[in-house]
Amino acid sequence: MKKVLVSIIIILFSITAFTQEFKYENGLYYKKGMLYTGTHTEYHGNGKLSIELNVRNGLEHGNVDFYFETGAKKEHREFNDGKKTGIWVIWDENGAKVAEASYKDDLKDGDWYVWNNQGIMLYEMHYTIGKKTGMWRQWDETGKLIMEREYHSQ
Repeated sequence: MKKVLVSIIIILFSITAFTQEFKYENGLYYKKGMLYTGTHTEYHGNGKLSIELNVRNGLEHGNVDFYFETGAKKEHREFNDGKKTGIWVIWDENGAKVAEASYKDDLKDGDWYVWNNQGIMLYEMHYTIGKKTGMWRQWDETGKLIMEREYHSQ
């Protein structure tokens, strides 16, 4: 019995000593003390996927997806060597899209939208290389237009 207990303690110590967790430090992801490259996943307490994060040389690269405890997708982001890029989307717990944004080279670029849970558009915004452009609109919860403003790129 004593030998079994000692063996278990040695095995647990070995696993703990050689397992270093995935960590984020100073803007970079590390595993085993080295810059991480690969797909990192985390799970909710119920076993369903919580986060799927793609990393290259310590930087977010590719898709980053977040999930509700139900398994439904909560948020989608895209990165290129740590810089925000592409279309980012947020959904509510019922699967309704509530926000969509666009980035290019870490700057707001393109169309941005916000909806309420019933699918009514609340905001429409536009950016060009980080600057507000075009016609911006805001609606109330009933869908009535309450604000319009035009921005000219300079």
